[in-house]
Amino acid sequence: MDTSAVQSWEKFELKKTIGIWSAVALLAGTMVGSGIFVSPSGLLQGVNGNVGISLVLWASCGLLALLAALCYAELGTRISESGADFAYHGITYGKPMGFIYAWTSIIIVRSTGSAAMAITFGIYLAKPFYPGDCVPPDIVVKFAGTILLLLLTLINCWSVKASTKFQNFFTAAKFFAMIIIIIGGLVQLGKGNPIGKANFDQAFDTESMTTITFTQIGLAFYQGLFSYDGWNNLNYVTEEVKESHKTLPRAILIAVPLVTGFYVLMNVAYLSVLTPNEMITSPAVAISFGDRVLGSFSWIIPVTVCLSTAGSLNGSYLSGGRMPFVTARAGQWPSIFEMVHVEYYTPTPSILLNSAITLIFMIPSDFDTMLYAFSFTAWTFYGLSAAAVIVLRFTRKDLPMPYKVPIVIPIIVTLSALYLVIAPIVDSPNWIYLYAVIFIISGLIPYFALIHKGYKIPGIDTVTMYGQLIFNAAPTDWEDIF
Repeated sequence: MDTSAVQSWEKFELKKTIGIWSAVALLAGTMVGSGIFVSPSGLLQGVNGNVGISLVLWASCGLLALLAALCYAELGTRISESGADFAYHGITYGKPMGFIYAWTSIIIVRSTGSAAMAITFGIYLAKPFYPGDCVPPDIVVKFAGTILLLLLTLINCWSVKASTKFQNFFTAAKFFAMIIIIIGGLVQLGKGNPIGKANFDQAFDTESMTTITFTQIGLAFYQGLFSYDGWNNLNYVTEEVKESHKTLPRAILIAVPLVTGFYVLMNVAYLSVLTPNEMITSPAVAISFGDRVLGSFSWIIPVTVCLSTAGSLNGSYLSGGRMPFVTARAGQWPSIFEMVHVEYYTPTPSILLNSAITLIFMIPSDFDTMLYAFSFTAWTFYGLSAAAVIVLRFTRKDLPMPYKVPIVIPIIVTLSALYLVIAPIVDSPNWIYLYAVIFIISGLIPYFALIHKGYKIPGIDTVTMYGQLIFNAAPTDWEDIF
């Protein structure tokens, strides 16, 4: 045989460019958003301002996030597909469940979350130009947020390495700012600040503790978990992680406890100079802290909020931009979105779709209600993924298991998720929850028509053909394990 005639063939697929520290930066940088700087007081308000209980719950929220993330570590090492819950639900419960998750995530959950972060960025970027009680005009805020979205879209379409480098920078910047706040708070405690001394001397005030109900604790827990969201983002880019079977669990075990420790210490710092009531009523807790402690350096806080928000949004783009890609690759979304740029190895059409939907959600003046309504669905999917850990051990013994969590962990996470889904509905019944459920279930309509029956959207082949030419993209080599 003439071996010189044999040409080498390289698989066309996403490149593994994310190492351990970039993985940690992606997780930690996405988890730490603007919430811990702007409004970490929802949990404190939920426990009637009791300082001790609030700090315990902050630590407990971090523990639950860690347990849930460890479930995802097992899933991500057994199922080495990007897309996280889409792949896990599809393999465990069937393709319709995977599609429902993708339908909800792509159209609503990811987009409203990204739009909220972009708006927050715009507010804090514009605020220095409108001092005092002046409120930045809506158009200025949205313009600033739009510029950020377009910039991050360009970076993520251009290079995964560039995106991860930006993520590393943003993560380092926000942790540096948190260190400044923590040190400032500890110094105030060391000096014997009377507010801080009173707060911690009466941390477990029995009068406020006796009025806290079990439902209140559950809802406060729910509030705290919002600030930890993002602990599963590495699972969306599993195929781009170097030695994912090792890196995924290691990054989780570093990032989630790190963020938990910083969150607890940040709240200690705030409470060193602010009363619980001041924290609850402050429109931006970190700025109130900065005005009292940092003096002429208080400008660091709004800059930090901008960097923190940009970092979270970049992490969301890096992970969420893979969702239409993996869904299309599995034959459950228009095929143009399974294309990857042949030079940059980025899912360009998929990222652009996410950007387009996010920009649409930035048009309304108020989408907080919609964002809140669909937030409770997150723990529905988290609970299903935790349960998938148990189910797959019996149904897919053929899958490798390089990392295994004790069976009690997915049981705890599943039961916790069940409670977190039911508690807000029971405590505050609202029609908006019904609308959210209807939208989720409505995903079965396009699934039945386009996937089960195989109907084609008119002109979709033409769109795919011209899309490939415009984006210089091609489908990747992929082995379907569904």
